[in-house]
Amino acid sequence: MHKILFCESLQRYHLPDIVHQRLKKFFFITIGAAFFVSCNKLGELGVELLPGSDDIGAIYTDTFTLITHTLAEDSILSSSTVNNLCGVMFDPYFGRSYAAFFTELNLPTNDVDFGMPDTLFVDSVVLMLDVVNVYGYSQVPQTLHVYEVTEPMRPKPTEGYFSTRSFTVEDLPLGRKTLYVPNRKDSLQLAEGKLPPHLRIRLSDRLGQRLLQQSGSEHFKTDSNFKNFFKGICVAPDTLATPYGASIIYVNLQSGLSGLRLYWHTPTRDSLRFTFPITSNEVRTNYFRHNYMQSQVQSFLVNANPMGDSVVFVQGAAGVKARLLIPSLSQLKQVVINKAELVITSVLDENRTDSIFTPPDQLVCITVDSSGKDISLPDVTGPLQFGGTSIRKVTIDRRSYVQYRFSIAQQIQQLIDGKTPDRGLFLIPFRRAEVASRLVAGGGRRNDQARMKLILVYTPIK
Repeated sequence: MHKILFCESLQRYHLPDIVHQRLKKFFFITIGAAFFVSCNKLGELGVELLPGSDDIGAIYTDTFTLITHTLAEDSILSSSTVNNLCGVMFDPYFGRSYAAFFTELNLPTNDVDFGMPDTLFVDSVVLMLDVVNVYGYSQVPQTLHVYEVTEPMRPKPTEGYFSTRSFTVEDLPLGRKTLYVPNRKDSLQLAEGKLPPHLRIRLSDRLGQRLLQQSGSEHFKTDSNFKNFFKGICVAPDTLATPYGASIIYVNLQSGLSGLRLYWHTPTRDSLRFTFPITSNEVRTNYFRHNYMQSQVQSFLVNANPMGDSVVFVQGAAGVKARLLIPSLSQLKQVVINKAELVITSVLDENRTDSIFTPPDQLVCITVDSSGKDISLPDVTGPLQFGGTSIRKVTIDRRSYVQYRFSIAQQIQQLIDGKTPDRGLFLIPFRRAEVASRLVAGGGRRNDQARMKLILVYTPIK
């Protein structure tokens, strides 16, 4: 519109054609240069981050002071997860991690009767586990033990079981897998046919014969009766056989590949088998333990700077979490938050241990209530329980960093308006009871590209 009007005004003065053309050229070059400069200035101010609006009074800043610390988890809810963890692992940044799990078994039908017990002879009994992932040094072998649980796991408390809860087990293991290295590629050829790759741990024949002796008895009449008779199993790593740690193994207990497989024969029949599966109705829970002695995490847990730390640590399996406070938000009064984005960037490890101990696929940002219980932010509208954003890699100065971003505009607005108390924000891995992954990230007390920052665009209310 402006270009057309300008050309028309030149023509009214009947200037010579060459003068007319030169003036037009000069004008468009001048206007173009001014537009280019103004765009650069807007970009430097970050106004391009504003949502579509005619409000030119918005203010952009990313200089708010963030006070960041690393805190140890007390315990986390670890029952009824999709995946369960098992193994022992050593990480030079995070020390030693230990994971074991407990689970019940299911009697798939009522009134199970294999025949007369004195005609049933065990061939073997095998615990089958569907290994879906491995975290850490996957090629370092470790030994796993299977124990019989002697303490009832049900009724499960209303709130579930937490990661510090363990159950009593028999002193002697039912079985063990020595020097196990996960193999998730090669299928297994068995008597019943070819099966996808999974972990098989042979258990004591005494257990198999004991199960066969229950044929037609009250213990095999209902699932509840069976669970009273056989309360469950525990799978735990042997820390003596794996002194330095190997990896944490992720197991899907609800998979059709997981369960207890009983093989037996009679005087007239052979190759008989029966499976005690693990379904969503079974009580399943993880037990986690961490030792941070002489690790980098330990120094930040013990010597936290009151003004905030330059590095924060985040770890799954009830490890550690990052907390951040934004004290200067209290200085903002009578403003409307247009945009609030929290940016977390990884700290590069020159020893490349982060190529083995990779960062979480997803983080979540939460707060807590007055009792310290995790609660989601008001910005959460998606299917995730506590919100979150997918991992992304960014290149800064020709180096690749892992970065996470969170939109927290509603939370910030409520803090400024005094509608919610400021108990801090916390960063944890998504599904932290099911992953052992960890992250070393920049805190608020640093001046490089890894600094944790809050990008804020707001408009003062006049």
